[in-house]
Amino acid sequence: MAHKKIRTIAMVVFVACLPVFGACQETTDAPVAAPELQELGADLVYYGMESFLTAEGVREGRIRADTAYTYAEVGEVHMRGMELVLYEEDGRARATITAREGEMEDGSDRMVARGDVVLVVHSDGRKIETAELHYDPDRDRIWSDSTTVQTLPGGRVTQGTAFESDLDFTEVRIENPRGSIGAVGG
Repeated sequence: MAHKKIRTIAMVVFVACLPVFGACQETTDAPVAAPELQELGADLVYYGMESFLTAEGVREGRIRADTAYTYAEVGEVHMRGMELVLYEEDGRARATITAREGEMEDGSDRMVARGDVVLVVHSDGRKIETAELHYDPDRDRIWSDSTTVQTLPGGRVTQGTAFESDLDFTEVRIENPRGSIGAVGG
């Protein structure tokens, strides 16, 4: 009888421990990205991305994005909700560019900003708005081939079909200007 009692207790302990032993054998699925993210084909996805643009160890800019997708094969970063701040040599902000989205090339830091693009030049307070803006630090050039509106402090507005400038914003040129002609740098 004592033998049967020990076997019954052992059986109760074994059955009580089954969930614990069974848990060791269960497979758990690793988290998987939503199908929309998988279809993007991005190598990496960043939320709250911040990166610095440098040349020979000197910080030339800071770029932030709500979301960034990197594509290693083509060397591009696609951003949503982006902001690019360009710096003077002494570290002061020279200009700020904001846009709904943009693309930047790894290595060259060339960039295209799209959607409600706003460029603010800190030295004179001018604001340039356009649908698409191109930035090329190697060529010391920033431009847009889209309709452009430049607003100067005091409210003077110049509209044009495009614009181009050096990165110091001393040579700003508005194509086919209408409105306040004779604007600073224009």
